[in-house]
Amino acid sequence: MSAAQKWKYALLGAALPTVAVGVLLACAGVVVRFVSGMGPRDIARKTENYAALCEEAPEDSTVFFGDSITELCPVEELYADFSRETGSPILNRGISAETTDNMLARARETVALLYPRNVVLLMGTNDLNQGKTPDEIAENVRQIIRVLRAESPRTNVVLEAVYPTAAKRESAYENYQLRGRDNTAIRALNARLAAVAEAEGVRFLDLTALLADEHGNLRGDYTYDGLHPNMAGCFAVRDAVAAALR
Repeated sequence: MSAAQKWKYALLGAALPTVAVGVLLACAGVVVRFVSGMGPRDIARKTENYAALCEEAPEDSTVFFGDSITELCPVEELYADFSRETGSPILNRGISAETTDNMLARARETVALLYPRNVVLLMGTNDLNQGKTPDEIAENVRQIIRVLRAESPRTNVVLEAVYPTAAKRESAYENYQLRGRDNTAIRALNARLAAVAEAEGVRFLDLTALLADEHGNLRGDYTYDGLHPNMAGCFAVRDAVAAALR
């Protein structure tokens, strides 16, 4: 092998680790963009389904309106006692991965046109994850409340504070999922949501004290991924939510 060939192969060998790292980073970037961008088609499909159900849904219902924290919670069973006592059917109108932009767009056709007895709003954490400011999120929530009030003035609207999150998790994906949702940002958002609730004349329900540990983070025994409450977490807030319903 000539000196020139030896030099060429040595240069190639030195470059391979850098190339490999670059390929891995590029692949990771694609995966991250894919995961964080999942949902638009599902959101549209579920919105269409919920809108179609408005014509068949029972009257005088209690509607839970939010993102995956709502969709993944079995509210029909969790609030079955309330439903039996009041005769108000429980409806889940949560959609995973949704932001308040999407919720505002569908508030009328999937929630307000049910003319419900109660609506429980729990929303905003996905917006923080996508970089929206507390003011932007709070304004969307304000407009959602106004849509509900315009279409169904008798509805009792309950606005929940965004739940705290865990400080960190073991898996890289769970930590990625928590990005932007630190509890300092959540507290700032909740302060603005409280102001919106007061200005719009709706009930604000801050259940942070029921869910947080001594450091203000979501208790480990109340979550399976640092963001979504498990059943223990859902049970922890159930009575307080039920007490705000009519």
